[in-house]
Amino acid sequence: KWFEIVSNMSKEQANILDIGCGTGSLTTKLQYLGQVTGMDLSVDMLAVAAQKCPHIVWLEGDMTDFELQQQFDIITIFCDSLNYLSTLDEVKLTFENVYKHLSENGVFLFDVHTVHKMITLFNNQNYIDDNEDIFLAWQAIEGEEPYSVYHDMTFFLKQADQTYTRFDESHYQRTFDEQTYIKLLIDCGFKNIETFTDFNEDEHNENADRLFFKVSK
Repeated sequence: KWFEIVSNMSKEQANILDIGCGTGSLTTKLQYLGQVTGMDLSVDMLAVAAQKCPHIVWLEGDMTDFELQQQFDIITIFCDSLNYLSTLDEVKLTFENVYKHLSENGVFLFDVHTVHKMITLFNNQNYIDDNEDIFLAWQAIEGEEPYSVYHDMTFFLKQADQTYTRFDESHYQRTFDEQTYIKLLIDCGFKNIETFTDFNEDEHNENADRLFFKVSK
């Protein structure tokens, strides 16, 4: 779904930077739209990404503070990666870095959790996801700050000998309301700000789970 959003606005052979690329699942698809670079804070995730596609440029970097000495036609921060920034200062620093690395009239695309989702789905709820090779027990605990959440997750990964290995992870995320993001984008110099929800570029639903932004330099 994220690939379709990028492809809809990608010119031929675009130069793309995918920030918060993780293990590169989306980044490897974006290579079909042009030259792509993947950046993430996690060395472990980048190692997995490099195994998937060795010829893509994979960079370790912090979205709030990076200098790549080149500009890009499209920069993406997808899969609610921006929600790992817990302060407005961090979000603004990220927007400033993106702006600096965009070519003239370049496009910046990102998505965040909606306020509605934080209040309704991430409000001390428990979830279970049972697939063939992995079992996930996930608790979403309301954070102290407005529109924030702690994700406490326990994974049971099926091994070749049919036993399971347990992994535990904890993540903290926070979102802000739409107008707050828009003000920060304007302050950083972005223009042509468009928003839509849940992967539908023609829809803006107040009860949606995911809010998308499309802006240009």
